[in-house]
Amino acid sequence: MILGIIAITAAPKFIGLGTDAKRAAFTAIAAAFRTGVEQVHFAWLIRGNGQEIQNFIAISDPLAGGDLSVNSAGYPADTRGYSRKLDSRRDCDDVWRAVLDSQDALVASDDTADFKSVYEGSNSCTYTYVDLPQFTVFYNSNSGKVTINN
Repeated sequence: MILGIIAITAAPKFIGLGTDAKRAAFTAIAAAFRTGVEQVHFAWLIRGNGQEIQNFIAISDPLAGGDLSVNSAGYPADTRGYSRKLDSRRDCDDVWRAVLDSQDALVASDDTADFKSVYEGSNSCTYTYVDLPQFTVFYNSNSGKVTINN
């Protein structure tokens, strides 16, 4: 009986720790994405000559689909070598993978990965954290703005 009482009082604390850990993981991944977008832009400011560039940065992650291209504002846009504009859900996935260059935060168009991507139109994406769907990352490739909602 004493074990039952301890289990009832301790369980919410352990459940809370799980949510806190997920929140911390989301925050770290989202911040890494924002920093990655900024680093790509800084590289473009130094060597981009003010124009869009196909295959601007080599990407080692095979899931990214190719090297990262940047748009005319110097922000990540595509990896498949088709264009230098972020204009599809597939581009959303590719940019996420290329900017993070890591398999620690997988993205897909459904909830089978850590993040679910949605192309919002106007060269923008939303990435929803599957474990905590109220946590999102919004990326506008026109301005480079990354908005983290947690």
